[in-house]
Amino acid sequence: MGENQHNEDIQNKAWGSKSQRHIENRCWTACAWADGFCGYGIVSQGPAVQEGAWFEKSDLFVVNLEAPLCEKGLTADSPSGNGLRADGKIAEWMKDTRIDVAGIANNHLRDFKDEGVIQTLENLTRTGVLYAGGGKNISEAEKILLVHVKGLKIGFWMLAEKEQNLATEARPGTSFFNPDANVYIIPELRKQVDFLVIFVHAGHEFALVPSPRIRKAYRAYIEAGADLVVGHHHPHVPQGIERYKTGWIAYSLGNLVFDHDYVAAFKDTDHGYLFNVGISEHSVENIEIIPYYLRNYSTVETCTEKELSDYENMLKKISSCIIDDAKLEESWEKFVIWRWNQSRRDFHRNFSKNFMAEKNPTFIWMLKNCYGCPTAHELLEKAMELLLEEKISR
Repeated sequence: MGENQHNEDIQNKAWGSKSQRHIENRCWTACAWADGFCGYGIVSQGPAVQEGAWFEKSDLFVVNLEAPLCEKGLTADSPSGNGLRADGKIAEWMKDTRIDVAGIANNHLRDFKDEGVIQTLENLTRTGVLYAGGGKNISEAEKILLVHVKGLKIGFWMLAEKEQNLATEARPGTSFFNPDANVYIIPELRKQVDFLVIFVHAGHEFALVPSPRIRKAYRAYIEAGADLVVGHHHPHVPQGIERYKTGWIAYSLGNLVFDHDYVAAFKDTDHGYLFNVGISEHSVENIEIIPYYLRNYSTVETCTEKELSDYENMLKKISSCIIDDAKLEESWEKFVIWRWNQSRRDFHRNFSKNFMAEKNPTFIWMLKNCYGCPTAHELLEKAMELLLEEKISR
């Protein structure tokens, strides 16, 4: 498909306020909500509920829950004691707000170890919010979630990047985003359902364009039989949309509610988009994109007319990079240069000093993440290539 056709498809399918096709017999509409770290004040103020009609008009509403729902005082997995956490009562708010499914496949589910995971599962179960991507062991975590809506059997397979979060046969945690293995499972999952969604938490923080590895993986999922791939929301910024062969891919929806100072310090972390999808059997019938801005990192508001126009142009621009190999490589290289200068160079410069320090468990914990995460490998490999080409310095 040429670039012009690709952009036309995005406009005709996605920008519903201008050109959405009305389909009388659509079977299901789903909004995939962006980063759903439910933190401070969300129960009392209910951010994003100002546009609650979107929750009500959808037959199924799916979110990424970026924090365990557990009590205070639990031991953190990080030696520093830091971690994301939200009160278990958030599950009740989610149910009352008409959130149907919570994706818990992400890198923060084990921030408070086994007990944090168990309490999260119990709180969601108690309130009747469905979940997938995590469980008491790896077998539970990697189960597909089946939901029946208007005569269609929808399958959600939720996968998470490997950091400190993975489940094993002996400990609770998340599923495993492992594309080389996942593609052999997808054909069998497709046989069980009328529509298959792969919901993935992976990628590079703050990158507006996916890396070559992520594009290859998400496309491979479509080729293996997925109807829709939704990337969420590890980048914390929005990424583009692509119609690929018989399916569609949204590479990252961006943040919704993520009230965290570290993330808030970076550009483009204060906006994202809802992904509203109408489907029939193994077919995406229509897509509507609903951009929003996060004001003061606690209140979600829809866009003004000017913001909407700017957002449409921005999304088309970053989407065009995905289908152009040269543009993708150029964007990827620029991102790696920025990330190296922003943080990774200092991390490796001080490697010996921190590694040899007698008491520095936080560094060892970070080191485990750096050398255990495939996304970190991808960035480091590209950085070494750029060092050899003298495009970055030590």
